Amino acid sequence: MRKILFIIAIIASIIALASVKNSFAQTGEGGEAGAFLKNGYGARASAMSNTFTAIANDVSSIFYNPAGLSSNQKLQFMGMYSNLYGNMNGVNYGNFGVSKGFQSGTFGLGVIYSKVSDIPYVTSLSGPDGSTFSDNETAFYLSYSRAVTENVRVGANLKLISHTLADASATGFGADIGVLAKFNEQFAGGLVLQDIVPPKISLGSRSDSYPGKIKFGIAYKVIPALTISPEMNYTFDKSVQFTGGAEYNVYKDIITLRGGYNSVSTSPSFGVGINYMDVHLDYSYNVNKDLGAVNKFGFVISLK
Repeated sequence: MRKILFIIAIIASIIALASVKNSFAQTGEGGEAGAFLKNGYGARASAMSNTFTAIANDVSSIFYNPAGLSSNQKLQFMGMYSNLYGNMNGVNYGNFGVSKGFQSGTFGLGVIYSKVSDIPYVTSLSGPDGSTFSDNETAFYLSYSRAVTENVRVGANLKLISHTLADASATGFGADIGVLAKFNEQFAGGLVLQDIVPPKISLGSRSDSYPGKIKFGIAYKVIPALTISPEMNYTFDKSVQFTGGAEYNVYKDIITLRGGYNSVSTSPSFGVGINYMDVHLDYSYNVNKDLGAVNKFGFVISLK
């Protein structure tokens, strides 16, 4: 009973804090360094507004909480694709990942890409001159995780970020560390220090450093079929974001419904997962008041 009351108190606090978010948070995410990494890394987690720090239990943990990689020892592959921003032509986003457990721990590789093509060149006040250019951003992840006790796992990422804008290009390096603790069959907590080594990207005269972030989340199984997870993200530029997600197993681990909410973008998200054997197909529908609807399609395949 105490744990249930504790969870309810945390959720109530997050809802209350979310209502006053504007005193802390920035007004948007688009102009921030590394903004492309905020678009979500898998359709499953995206359907829960990327609330995955404490749930992390598959190959997508590479991007959310590397400590969760060792929750699954199988060889796993994942992928996700989305045509962002109201399905605008020329705007593509996706990611791929693979992980495998060994006696020494679980290793993972991941890549995230964002491509905006056919951007008109504007060289004078008269407008575009008819030529176009592209804006490409890519992040490569090398991940490692292992269990330090039966219920506590740790993990880390090394990252290479590449940005090409027209004819200019630059790279930067970063690192994340994470912890995942399972207190019992119902209750788990996750903590990630993201970009503790912040990538720095310099394009021409402009230099951007990715802001470090602390992510803390909990996951609680209200009933065996329903998991809820509130999460707080604190960025070192003093912005705060609260998210909440839920996952409900409708039918025998075959059909799963998901939903979530993000306090900064004030946008809901929804999704569904269909699982058969070791193949998981996921879909998410994210609503953004400024950018419109975003559809994401993903998969996770497990092999022995």
